[in-house]
Amino acid sequence: MTVILPKIFSGISNVRAGMSTRIGNESNTEIGINLSYNVGDNPTRVGRNWRKFFAQVGISEHDLAVPLQCHSNNVLKVDTPGEYRECDALITNTIHVALVVTVADCVPILLFDPINRAVGAIHAGWRGTIGLIVKRAVEKMKAEYRTDPVQILAYIGPSAGVCCSEVGEEVAIMFGNKIVPYHEKKIFIDLKNENTLQLLQQGVLGNNIEVSTSCTICEKELFHSFRRDGQKSGRMRAVICMMQ
Repeated sequence: MTVILPKIFSGISNVRAGMSTRIGNESNTEIGINLSYNVGDNPTRVGRNWRKFFAQVGISEHDLAVPLQCHSNNVLKVDTPGEYRECDALITNTIHVALVVTVADCVPILLFDPINRAVGAIHAGWRGTIGLIVKRAVEKMKAEYRTDPVQILAYIGPSAGVCCSEVGEEVAIMFGNKIVPYHEKKIFIDLKNENTLQLLQQGVLGNNIEVSTSCTICEKELFHSFRRDGQKSGRMRAVICMMQ
């Protein structure tokens, strides 16, 4: 299975982080490697995909804390594995609690505070981005763990790029002209850039932010994309966990 390992966390022995792709030997021939039980894929195959992905990253599947995403800006502090309703971001300072988000165009964002030993995982679609979910996650890490944003290491993963994120005026007006490029009378939003700006505005240093250049819609062979494939799309997972 092809797994993306963020460079920003490389060399940090007590952190495991990664993001799945659709490439692997035991993929569904139509969907590709899929990590969601909710898209009509064979549950046995999905289970194998789960185990292979998390084993490849170095995380136990029994340690997963998973937000049941609802395109909100809600951030929860968690201390144990499990499923968490009505939220799109989790934070923890507990070792062996692996924070997982599910994506297929939305932006996966992983955070690590190496000084106070805390991590965060964020699912940021356009609604969460407008709702400042990244800002709220950093603020909650500050409140709960005394995180200094200057120390945060952040990874913004593969997602729909500005090249393909066309929206209507009703969505664009919520963002404002400063981050909405216009091309040939079409409107495109740059979710990676907006979430990067939210990190910077909270005090995270630019050199501490890794932003993937990959577009999930353009790169059909590597990534799932709901906007491209609709109901036939699989799902990917991004995960971060602190170890002993």
